[in-house]
Amino acid sequence: MTEPRTTPPDPYAVAARGDEIRLPSWMTGADADAPLTRAERFRMVWSRQRGTRHVALVVVLALALVGGTVVLGRVVVDRVRAGTAAPSVSPTPSPVPLSRVGEPRDLFAGTLGADFAVGEAGVVAPPATARPPFTAREVAAALAKVRPALIQARLDLSMILGDTEPFLALLAPAARAQLRADFDSPSFLNYATRIGSQDRADEIRVRGEMRYRTVTGEDGTPVLRITTEHTWMYAFDVPRTTPGRAGIATIRDRVVWDVPRSTGLPAAQRGLWLVSAQASTNNVDCARLGEGFFVVEPWMGGPGSFQPC
Repeated sequence: MTEPRTTPPDPYAVAARGDEIRLPSWMTGADADAPLTRAERFRMVWSRQRGTRHVALVVVLALALVGGTVVLGRVVVDRVRAGTAAPSVSPTPSPVPLSRVGEPRDLFAGTLGADFAVGEAGVVAPPATARPPFTAREVAAALAKVRPALIQARLDLSMILGDTEPFLALLAPAARAQLRADFDSPSFLNYATRIGSQDRADEIRVRGEMRYRTVTGEDGTPVLRITTEHTWMYAFDVPRTTPGRAGIATIRDRVVWDVPRSTGLPAAQRGLWLVSAQASTNNVDCARLGEGFFVVEPWMGGPGSFQPC
């Protein structure tokens, strides 16, 4: 016996035509009288308070972030005050200040002249003590003749520009005519400095010493012999593109002076006599030196610029 064929139900059909549409009880309120379980009440309360919990959570996180920032900032400040804060980047050394255009620079920095006295402050006479037959007072008077002569010969503007008479006036009258002839040749550079008007030394620094003893002249006259040895460093104006020491010209001299005891001497022979002088130079224009001018060697670079003439 054959069973009647049936059509399988449509799984996507919600309701068939003519069927009564039934709503779920949670939409109709039919189950309102049914008591809720504990789990259902918890889920209902959780769902209703979800927005409030989100706001509270955001506030808590914000407060935690602000609090952490304050604490971290305070720790950093305390470390800085205590000198223990670790730098976040490698420290950059402060830049070395550069000389502004027009400002003078110290050409003596890093040279021997950095510790020298400026100008005539470097020409110092030793204490005067008696050297029989010269008394201490006579020795002091002789030293007082030598110091101005050194200053006039190497530092004074008159000699630097070529006027020799103020220097010669400091010597004994009979010695002037003899030395005046020296200035007709470069030999005077052994004890005097002429730079000329075309060049200019901005600063001169000096260091040296004087010593004295008694000798007897050819005619038997007692003589106080004073030997002076000095280093004279002249700073010339040079371009800023050259090293500072390139502007320093140096001359070292050894000069012997005699002051005879005036008793019984003619007036023309009394006073200061220049007996001998020798000098060496460094960083000097040798061509100009041969013409009688003490001028710094133009900077050409290399150690050859500092060779003596």
